[in-house]
Amino acid sequence: MFILHLCFDGNFVAQSYLTFDKYYPGKNLFLVNREPDRFRFIRDKEHFHGIPFTKNNFERIKKMCDDCETDTILLHGLSQTFVDLLEYLFSFRAYKVYWIFWGYELYVSLAQLGKYQLVDGRHSPFSLRTYMYPNKYNLWLRKLLGKQVISEVLVKAIPYIDYFCFWNYGDYKLFQENFHTDIKYKFFMYSSSEREISDVLIHSELPVKECNSILINHQASATGNHYNIMKRIASIDRNNLCKKIVPLSYGSTYIRKSILKLGKSLFGENFIPILKYMPQKEYFTLINRAEVAIMGARRQEAAGNIINLLSNGTKVFLRENNNLLQYYREQGFIIFSYDKDLNSMDDLRPLTLEEQLHNRECRIRNRVYNDQFMPSFFD
Repeated sequence: MFILHLCFDGNFVAQSYLTFDKYYPGKNLFLVNREPDRFRFIRDKEHFHGIPFTKNNFERIKKMCDDCETDTILLHGLSQTFVDLLEYLFSFRAYKVYWIFWGYELYVSLAQLGKYQLVDGRHSPFSLRTYMYPNKYNLWLRKLLGKQVISEVLVKAIPYIDYFCFWNYGDYKLFQENFHTDIKYKFFMYSSSEREISDVLIHSELPVKECNSILINHQASATGNHYNIMKRIASIDRNNLCKKIVPLSYGSTYIRKSILKLGKSLFGENFIPILKYMPQKEYFTLINRAEVAIMGARRQEAAGNIINLLSNGTKVFLRENNNLLQYYREQGFIIFSYDKDLNSMDDLRPLTLEEQLHNRECRIRNRVYNDQFMPSFFD
């Protein structure tokens, strides 16, 4: 078995080589859909090969597969270029295909098909903003402009895929409820760890919290619903007593500008945007100081941020229709509904030390290790 990995230049992918090489040494070919001198997140240029997935490179990629006797393809996310390359490779022979699900592929597809609302409020066809967000109007505009339509990409990819690989079975159920495929579920988690280095959390102290601090979302995206979230927080914290920490270091430039304008208007000096991209450890150290975190997404999103916040004593609010709320409650975490539990300043009180320790223990108890699924991942 030799595995072709089709990748974006993303921070999830950056560490994946070490995991796959440990359990399947010498059997991985990582191709990134970008020129190597344009890598942003991936620093490992020895093991990650930058090559745009354009048609003039398809023959070169096929030769790489033939030379390695590749029989398995692993998709890190999904895009039109991935599917076009799959179509080309399958015209010569069949492969076993594993799709590592990221989230946007399904949720944006369902929004474009009118089956899931990601952005709050009514979407008028007479508003320009409506056409910028994932919904059926956005689908029409993208088709008109000849841009990628992710719902069409997903439908086109489904016949090639054998396994849906993710840690949240709820997203697989949502996928099957809407697309009814023969694709099987396979557990996979980017953020799982090795046992020999996993005791850091057990022995670390809970971080010191910044008094009266609220973390809002994790990036500048439309699906974070910043406008409604920030307006509601302003109506609850009428005296502007709390610091509002808002990560904007990656995401949409347009969304970032509008959030900066709104945040300064609503919260003045207590609006603290994070504009600089920073290493993951440094970023988590910063956000884990927040007493309260509010995630405005109506879908599974920002799970890495959420589990770190829960583990480090932050009081977390999620949307009622975000399946992560049920997921973490089933694991025993103390976690709150933005729609039902956030109504007054009293609700913004931090967790007690006992509650913080309870969530820390839940995290340790539910921790996933690579050796639980990686040795049999391709069985």
